[in-house]
Amino acid sequence: MRHCLDDWERGMTMKKFDCSIGKKLAVPLLCFAFLLPAGECALGAEPPKWTENKADVGIYQTELSDFYEISFLNLDSNCEESTYERDVKNGIRLLMINGGFVPEPETVLQDGVVYAPLEKIAEPLGITYNLTDESGNYLTLKKGDTTLVFPRYNESTVLLNGHEMAASYYLCDYDYLYVPLRFVAETFGGKVQYVDDYEKTYCHEDDSESPNWVKVSVIAIEMPNGTKPQYVSKDGLEKITDVSVQYQKDLIAAKEETNQVIEQKFYYDASAVTYTGKKLARFYVYELKGFENFPIYFNEYTGEIYSESAGLAFAGLHKGFINIGFMLS
Repeated sequence: MRHCLDDWERGMTMKKFDCSIGKKLAVPLLCFAFLLPAGECALGAEPPKWTENKADVGIYQTELSDFYEISFLNLDSNCEESTYERDVKNGIRLLMINGGFVPEPETVLQDGVVYAPLEKIAEPLGITYNLTDESGNYLTLKKGDTTLVFPRYNESTVLLNGHEMAASYYLCDYDYLYVPLRFVAETFGGKVQYVDDYEKTYCHEDDSESPNWVKVSVIAIEMPNGTKPQYVSKDGLEKITDVSVQYQKDLIAAKEETNQVIEQKFYYDASAVTYTGKKLARFYVYELKGFENFPIYFNEYTGEIYSESAGLAFAGLHKGFINIGFMLS
């Protein structure tokens, strides 16, 4: 399923429900609203690909219980390409590598270890691989001066730069060849953050007394690629505050131009932005007073702002500032 995502369509179709928060996230991540389907894109478009710093993602409710539509913005077509995820007992898992979500990561959890398809993560992690080389080794992974070899399938002994070591992990072969995600990422210099304590309940459309419950886990990985962060948390605070103040000015000016009554609620403190002291990988996390349920994210590499806004998928991030005007209308 594909949904076109023109700028004017963002935030235009939220239904209003009173939904309760199940648990406060250590790193604030996703907020709940609802989105009606937008226009469909042309069939045959290329599927979305992982792109560094592209953090657009949405989670949509479907008619099936514990089954969710996950959308990723396709930069080539400017459309949302959708996949599906079943909410198992450990919730929905999203995979972010160097600031960009991996479309349809298909991670699996086995004996407390997260495995991911090698085909899906090799490019984002910046590694190359060979299956069954001339020496008879089953799998060889390379990045820079580091070589990791799995000599045999389904054995935990590996070779790291020629030195044998016990990894306590195995290769798994389902529809793809699965590798232990954290072990592989950290072997090649990556830093792995696992956010697994985000839980929320949300109401049924008919306001029934049995609200749905969902848990979203995010595996955020930062891999060295020769670039360094360009911004610090103070830069993010200053930029987001400036954007927030200007957003409010534009909001009020638009109402004045159309001779609309400007209610007191539009005069919120737009400068009351604070840094939470938390990060999601390369994103610093901020809050605006009065809108704490819609965290704002600042990319320390690009200076781009992402936020959670009402009227998008019931959980998700999008590039840009919170759509406060829609919420107050």
